[in-house]
Amino acid sequence: HTITYHWSIDNKSLIYAGGHCHAPSCLDISLYRNDTGTPQLLCRQATKYGAGDVKHDKFDEADFVALPPCLWEGEGLDPAPWLGPKTPMVSVKRNRNTRLGHFGEMASWQMRGIPFPAHR
Repeated sequence: HTITYHWSIDNKSLIYAGGHCHAPSCLDISLYRNDTGTPQLLCRQATKYGAGDVKHDKFDEADFVALPPCLWEGEGLDPAPWLGPKTPMVSVKRNRNTRLGHFGEMASWQMRGIPFPAHR
């Protein structure tokens, strides 16, 4: 099933976004800005399962579920997206259709940004 959430952000350059998604039912979570009426994808996080190759990567535990965050503004990274006054945001989270109920599902984000005055 899919969960959608709408809110707004004021005057920030986004540098980190991490969606709140419960494993293993979470398929992915996407963050959009919607200030033009056509949602623009800023971040999509998809679950990544460990392969068990700990010889080459000590964090690659077999079947461990990770949800890597989206990052901006650093060496090798894209520039931070500027979110002006009252930028409409949309979050869409997709879950597996499980047979057991899971209470507390949400489509929220933990984000970090650099605040700027409205007249940037």
